[in-house]
Amino acid sequence: MPGGLAPGRRARPGTAQHLAEFGNGADGSLFATTHGNHYRSDYYDGLFRQRVALTTLPAGTSSHDLRHHYASLLLAAGESVVAVAERLGHENAGLVLSTYGHLMPDSEDRTRRAVDDAWCAPGVPPAEDQAV
Repeated sequence: MPGGLAPGRRARPGTAQHLAEFGNGADGSLFATTHGNHYRSDYYDGLFRQRVALTTLPAGTSSHDLRHHYASLLLAAGESVVAVAERLGHENAGLVLSTYGHLMPDSEDRTRRAVDDAWCAPGVPPAEDQAV
């Protein structure tokens, strides 16, 4: 993965600048030591805590918390489980579904509306607009 990105993916401007300046780890990771290795978790966590302290995020916010927040926002916005799995780097969408399924918006109204829209004769209002 040249530049740390999967084929066909574009780097956001800040990411592209970071990669141009620092490169990526030997395994394609975005953040690595000067020797191309992963940061040790205790070192990375310390760096992250320092950066969180400079923001309005609650103390104790972790990168894992931000990852969960990101996935939750995508699902709440109606993004597919498969797309969220791809964004998180998971090979299996089942993990996303089992972890975040309870956060997904109820699709009952959406599926009913899709069928009503497809089967409704021109000029006949959809079912939710009709008086009962």
